[in-house]
Amino acid sequence: MVEERGRVVAIEQGAIWVETIQRSGCHGCSAKSGCGTGLLGDYLSGATRIRVALNSWDPDNISLNDTAVIGIAENALASSALLVYLLPLVSLVLAALAGDRLAGETGAIVGALAGLIAGALFVRWFSRRHVANPSYTPLLLRIEPSIPR
Repeated sequence: MVEERGRVVAIEQGAIWVETIQRSGCHGCSAKSGCGTGLLGDYLSGATRIRVALNSWDPDNISLNDTAVIGIAENALASSALLVYLLPLVSLVLAALAGDRLAGETGAIVGALAGLIAGALFVRWFSRRHVANPSYTPLLLRIEPSIPR
C-alpha cells in the first residue's frame, strides 16, 4: 500500500476532502538548495484535493486540519502508471512506423500525432470507465488529529 499524508479541508456526508501537496521526486536530496531541478519542482508544485470515502470511519472523530493518511494499492498504482505513460508512447511509435510505410516522412509525422492522440483518448476512456472501481480509489487508513483529543 502506497501511503500519502494530507490535510482534511472539508467533511461531508460519507466522505472527506483531503488536500495533498505534490512534491518533486528529489525532495529528500541533500543538494536540493543548489539544484535547479529541486527549485523548479518547488515552484511548480501545487496542492491537489482528493475525495476519500469514509466507509466505516465515524465522521464525528474527524475535524478540519487533521492529517489524513490515505493509501492506494501498489498494483493499482503501477498498472495505472504503465497505462498512462506507456500506452500513448507505444501507440505513437506504432502509428509512426505504419505512417512511414504508407507515406514516408510526412506519413510518419501524421501517424505519430494520430497515435499519440489515439493513445491519450484510450487512456481517457479507460479512466472514465473505471472511475467507480474501488481498487483505483484511495482508502482512508488513519487520522492523525491536529489537536490531541
